[in-house]
Amino acid sequence: MARRRLVVGGGGAHDGAGMMRWLLTYSDLITLLMVFFVVLYAMSKADVEKFNALRNSLAMALQSNGAGTNVVLDHQGTSAVGDQGAQGSSSAKENEDFQAMISRIKAQVKDPNQMAFIVDERGLTIRFLDSSLFDLGSAKLRPDAYPLLDSVVDSLKRDQRYVRVEGHTDNLPISTYEFPSNWELSAARSIAVTRYLIERHQLDPRHLSSLGYGEYRPLYANDSEINRAKNRRVDVVVLRSERVGGEIGANTSPGAAIKSQ
Repeated sequence: MARRRLVVGGGGAHDGAGMMRWLLTYSDLITLLMVFFVVLYAMSKADVEKFNALRNSLAMALQSNGAGTNVVLDHQGTSAVGDQGAQGSSSAKENEDFQAMISRIKAQVKDPNQMAFIVDERGLTIRFLDSSLFDLGSAKLRPDAYPLLDSVVDSLKRDQRYVRVEGHTDNLPISTYEFPSNWELSAARSIAVTRYLIERHQLDPRHLSSLGYGEYRPLYANDSEINRAKNRRVDVVVLRSERVGGEIGANTSPGAAIKSQ
């Protein structure tokens, strides 16, 4: 009878080849992990740059004189990482232009407390409470509203930017022949301001648009008369260069000057 030979520590070349294949798979995994962490590091570095731009903008806002309601933020969220330097420079220049506009307007209006100024990612918002422009439930400009609107015209003409006039109401219902709802009231107030700027001061109609938001974009909860009065407002928004893409026929080149034709 033939004896069976006991093989100790078998496997030979076949087991060695299997172990080598396992090491190759492991090395591929380590390489992929390294690439993953490199990508994470690159993203975190871009966030630091955004934070520094935000810090610089806030510092500039806090140093402004007599502008307690002003908030200046650098708009960086939609730019690619490679374009952040140019985008930040453009936003900083526009922030300076907006601050100059605020100073000119304040110098012309008798009571600057009748309006508020907000600089954010959209641009410069010049906010008028409806009590400064209209009677309750009306879209007809009051005579004492004219000097307030006149005070912004010089800056709007000088910069020749695109301007969006936005009307807002509170949530108290209205149902009249002229205004079946707050939609119609807010839109009519926005149009009244827009028509005044065009007809009285000859602003370029191609650089103006009107919107009515009704009661649906409140600043405060409509739970008191004080808050409802704050929500009834007209905002004149001077748009940043990169925000004019939504305006039909607008020049969408970032930082490009907008000129009348």
